[in-house]
Amino acid sequence: MTLHATALPLPRPPVNQGIDITDPIVTEHNKTYSSLFSQITPDNNQSNALIFLNPYETAPLSLYIGVWSNVAESVQITVIDQNETAPLIVFKQPVLPGANLIPVAGLLADKTNLVTMISSVATTTWNVVTSPLPHTDAQEPDGHNLFPEITLLKPTSDPTRLADGLYFISCFDRNNIALDYQGNVRWFTTKNMPSNNLLRIANGNFLSSAIAQDNYLKMYEFDMIGRVHTMYVLDNALHHSLYQQTDGALVGASEYAPGSRPDGERSIEDGVSIIDLTTGLETRYYDMAYVLDPTRPTRPSNPPSADGSVDWLHVNQCYINETNNILVTSGRNQSAIFGVDVETSALRFIMSTHEAWGESYQPFLLTPVDSAGAPLYDFSRPEEVQKANQEFWNWGQHNVLEIPNATPGIIDISIFNNGNYLSREDAQSTAPWNNQSRVGNYRIDLTRMTVQKLAEFFSGPDGYSSLCGAKQIMPNGNVVVCFGGATFDGTGLTLTCDPGYSDVDYQAWDGTAEGKMPLRELNAQGEVLLDITVGSGLARSRNDDPSMYRYNITCFRAYKLPLFG
Repeated sequence: MTLHATALPLPRPPVNQGIDITDPIVTEHNKTYSSLFSQITPDNNQSNALIFLNPYETAPLSLYIGVWSNVAESVQITVIDQNETAPLIVFKQPVLPGANLIPVAGLLADKTNLVTMISSVATTTWNVVTSPLPHTDAQEPDGHNLFPEITLLKPTSDPTRLADGLYFISCFDRNNIALDYQGNVRWFTTKNMPSNNLLRIANGNFLSSAIAQDNYLKMYEFDMIGRVHTMYVLDNALHHSLYQQTDGALVGASEYAPGSRPDGERSIEDGVSIIDLTTGLETRYYDMAYVLDPTRPTRPSNPPSADGSVDWLHVNQCYINETNNILVTSGRNQSAIFGVDVETSALRFIMSTHEAWGESYQPFLLTPVDSAGAPLYDFSRPEEVQKANQEFWNWGQHNVLEIPNATPGIIDISIFNNGNYLSREDAQSTAPWNNQSRVGNYRIDLTRMTVQKLAEFFSGPDGYSSLCGAKQIMPNGNVVVCFGGATFDGTGLTLTCDPGYSDVDYQAWDGTAEGKMPLRELNAQGEVLLDITVGSGLARSRNDDPSMYRYNITCFRAYKLPLFG
């Protein structure tokens, strides 16, 4: 196997891959939409409009207003509960002459909601009664992966200091939900919809794939009303991040299906696909087994699985830096962020501890520097290596995303630094209950081959996440972050979801695990403006689920977004 090769990244021949135009969910949703649309007549003016609540049975806090309009215009919609205790949600929607199904979301569960439409001809309010939220684990202990439990831990003292939007989070194989700043659920999708790598794309819809949907091999495009517009069938799982480039192309963490690599190797989750969303076909595939070294020991640790597959890299985020034409990729199990040339797949840089890399990789390792460009550490000294591991380098990281910078030769990124181990040696590793995760912003200089830390925000002891995690820098400078793997035992001890893999297995737990994930909005100085806990509501034990009980609840994606894109 030739390392850091320059072979052109070509697409793999499709077998089943593409858009399934016969998918029964899409077909049924199209029929439902047409049926609702056909019910709207000229008699259904604004004062006599039709209300269709949860028409696809996939988004219970969403509805259509069926109305006949005589003009094209933009109407204003407001949503609030009858007692006006929740934040008012306001948005605009276009209407066209003739029949319209106006999408509305942001209702509150188990309430009488006031939905108001303000147009050029009238102001009309409808009372809409909604059902209670689904049960949590605590409410239904015999169930598993039920609705998340939301706790407002620290309310905001001044909502005007917050960025605009709702908090959208995707809880793995549970639900996609959106919260207002009071912690009220204002939108969610039911469990039969994928919840994992949620991404809003340019047309305002969402993409997501998840293990519950054919082991990530079906990717749904759906909207805020829960209508599935497109079903993408995949030959190889889009198992982690999804990212849409400015040209519309989808960039996703992909792989060869286990046992199908053309070289006969057993490595998995070590590639990146570029997909044309108009066809569902792959246009390029980057095989990172030919870029980095599959024999380098993993950290976080990940030995071969029972079927012989080797998750040596575990790509969990990727995007193309268009200024420099570099594919930036996060490999969790190497604790490495690295860049390859988009056209040739040639390696350009590695952001990682300098330990355990072969000689041919040394020129690609970035040097940590201060704001003046001076090196921060002397890596010839073991104590300096460990210091850099503890305070600078990324470990088990997720969610590497662009911070806009149009300067050629410069790449600015933000990452969710999980902080697993903080060392390549067990004896020097940091125990979970002494550890914390971080959000870090960095500047990579491709000319000098340096990396500078621009800012860092710490989780504190209640936010250490041995896996998952996501953050977003908002237009006003605030940071929204979900510490998506924060897990504790019944005594309150911080623990890791996968002992011996994400951390040393200290075997100090009481035998239970409960996810309690902080969802926070910080200002640019790191002050916590709002703190919400997203949990399962119930500690689980090995008797409940021997293999998965420590993955009690996790969140892979979190954003703050307007209700409609």
